[in-house]
Amino acid sequence: MARTAHLLAVLAALSGAGAAGRAEALSCLRPTVEASFAAAQAADGRYRLVVGRIVPSEGASVPTPVGPNAREDVTLPARVEGRALTRRGFTAPFDAPVTVTLTCAGPWCAGLPEGEALLFLLDGPGGPTLTEGPCPQNVLGLEPDTEARVLACLAGDCTPPG
Repeated sequence: MARTAHLLAVLAALSGAGAAGRAEALSCLRPTVEASFAAAQAADGRYRLVVGRIVPSEGASVPTPVGPNAREDVTLPARVEGRALTRRGFTAPFDAPVTVTLTCAGPWCAGLPEGEALLFLLDGPGGPTLTEGPCPQNVLGLEPDTEARVLACLAGDCTPPG
């Protein structure tokens, strides 16, 4: 388990769009296991790393975006089903309720991942929580080497490949 704080890796770029007025774009740093792990290590809270799926509770859903500001932040109950990190890898079965908060930055909002992902879950007094923004930090897509990179970070070698 790691400790982490909120990592704000959001870089907003605004540009003019000719006669059509102002166009906006959101630029995010490419998320990495190493950056998310380092943020977790630097945080005050305790994080649990899980490779798993987020399953919204019955009746819970992410609202459909409406208008120029898409939607406001949303918090919903869910379950995470997967495998939690131990010193030997992602070997501990994990199936627990989780409070998920998806935040927005202007018109850009986080969404729920489809399929399995690497999740940084904050352990709290009411159970685990997951907060994600439009630039991924706590929900990372899985790549063939994701689990090995987490284990390398856990062993003290948290250098990005390449």
